[in-house]
Amino acid sequence: MLYGKIKNINKKISKIILGNDVKKEYPNAIKLWDHFFNKGGNTFDNSMYYNEGKYEVFLGNWIKSRKIEKEIVIISKGGNNETKPNDISYLIKKTLDRLKLDVLDIFILHRDNENIPVGEFIDAFNEQINLGLIKSFGASNWKIERFEKAVLWSNKNNRIPFEILNNNLSLAKMMHPLWEGCITSNNKKYLSFLSNNNQSHFSWSSQARGFFIEDNFLKKIVRNKHNTNLRNCFLSKENLERKIRAKKLSKKYDCSVNDIALAWVINQNFPSFAIVGSKNINQLNFSLKSLKIKLSLEEVKWLNLSS
Repeated sequence: MLYGKIKNINKKISKIILGNDVKKEYPNAIKLWDHFFNKGGNTFDNSMYYNEGKYEVFLGNWIKSRKIEKEIVIISKGGNNETKPNDISYLIKKTLDRLKLDVLDIFILHRDNENIPVGEFIDAFNEQINLGLIKSFGASNWKIERFEKAVLWSNKNNRIPFEILNNNLSLAKMMHPLWEGCITSNNKKYLSFLSNNNQSHFSWSSQARGFFIEDNFLKKIVRNKHNTNLRNCFLSKENLERKIRAKKLSKKYDCSVNDIALAWVINQNFPSFAIVGSKNINQLNFSLKSLKIKLSLEEVKWLNLSS
């Protein structure tokens, strides 16, 4: 496993983060979590809305049964585009109760309410840190202008800022939102900001929903109507060129095309972490192979059509 660090969290954070949005049965979930932990994975991504909070309850039971609270990093997300700063306390307490934890490592605001001044959100999260209920916080699916404004406001007013941006970041650029309000960080403005500020980024859909798995993606988009969204999101001339380039590098590194694509996420020149949504141990092992690939900065740029 490879690890990184996040300010205010005194634990290492695995560069591959296991997402917990598909663990429908507890016995199957604990097998996957045990395997991930035994492979060195210690960071878990959750939302208080996944299966109406049931997955957080599962994870909380597993943490207590293994007595590993001090060894793992728990992320939870909550809120929407109508969330107000005075809702933050309720959201955090709700997720802590489900997880059976006294303090949450990272809470991420799932959407932005652009009607609220950024400073009001920052103040609300700083209050939760001062109360000892969270250690760090971030924002998901925020426009770069709002996120940058929040960081500048925090620095100017001596507040702890958003430490994490949690947008999509995959080698296959999201051309149209996968879900309403979703945002990709794979463009020049975002990547420059992340690089220039050494900003930590947690990527969801880091493997572009299987786009780089040979033949798998095409099968998925013709299987049913729902996957029309996948076609509109990732199937483009630019992304097909990125796939061709990833295939060329896969021969150099003797690995799969998907290994190259996921390695692209975690080999950025800023702290970049990849959330994977593995449904079983085989899928997880497939994704973990990417950890062996060390791409050069030139290769990272070339894959993304930047050179």
